[in-house]
Amino acid sequence: MKTGCLSLLFIAALTACQNPPKEDLTKFQKEVEGMHDKIMGPYMQIADLQEEIRQQIAKDTTQRAQGDSLIEALGKAEKGMDEWMGSYNGDTLLDLSPEKGKAYLEAEKAKVTAVEQQTSSSVAAAKAFLKK
Repeated sequence: MKTGCLSLLFIAALTACQNPPKEDLTKFQKEVEGMHDKIMGPYMQIADLQEEIRQQIAKDTTQRAQGDSLIEALGKAEKGMDEWMGSYNGDTLLDLSPEKGKAYLEAEKAKVTAVEQQTSSSVAAAKAFLKK
C-alpha cells in the first residue's frame, strides 16, 4: 500500500513537471511582455535619432557613411520590433495546451531578446554618434 501511494505521488510529480500549469504560462507570458515593455522606451526614440543623424550628416558630410550605417541599423531595429509586435499572439496563448504555450513563449522570448539587443545596441551607437 505504501509503495502504491509513493508510486502515485511520484507519477503525479513527474506529470506536473512535464505539463506546466496555466499559472506558469501566465507568469512566463508576463515576463515576455515585460521585455517588450522595456524595449518600448528606446524604440520610441528611433525616429528622432534617425532625424538627428540626418541633420548632423547634412552639416558634416565626412560623417555620412557612419551616419547612414546608424540610420540603417536603427531602421532594422524598428522593423524587427514592428514585426515581432505584429506576429505576437499573446491573447490566444491560453487557448493552447500548456506544452504548446510554453514552446510558443520560449520561441517568442528568443525573438524579443534579439529585438531588444538590436534596439539597445543601435540606439546606444546612435547616441554615441550624436554625443548624447
